[in-house]
Amino acid sequence: MDGFKKILYPVALTEISLKVAPYVVTLAKQLDAQVYLLHVLRTFDWFVDTYVEDPPEPDFKRIASNFDNTILEQAEQKLENFKKQYLKGIQITNATVVRGTHYRQILDYAKSEEIDLIIMGTGTKAQRMMFGSVAGKVSKLSKVPVMLIKTG
Repeated sequence: MDGFKKILYPVALTEISLKVAPYVVTLAKQLDAQVYLLHVLRTFDWFVDTYVEDPPEPDFKRIASNFDNTILEQAEQKLENFKKQYLKGIQITNATVVRGTHYRQILDYAKSEEIDLIIMGTGTKAQRMMFGSVAGKVSKLSKVPVMLIKTG
């Protein structure tokens, strides 16, 4: 191992992200590492692509598709603002927003970018019970080390 030179920080854009960011900044500076930011949006494909023989008025598929695009644009702006406010003084190589299943997108991105380390927050106990643990799935399935920051 040559060290951790590429760090992936999956940013939830929630209060968890605010708690994890200082750890990412500290490690990136100490390791002189590049940081990759990834925010994953849930998709509306299941609804937009549903077959309806006689589409209702108004065209809900079009409305849902437009809403999905608006959410993507807003997430990109929020990620950019988060980067400027909380990740100063480190090298951000890429900041990306994608759609899909959270843990799968994180793992696929880590593989495609040849990431050396993933840093994530664990969320609160209630969040893990309600939504499952994305961090847990990533840590179990990842081929690279995963640092989990307790945020709850």
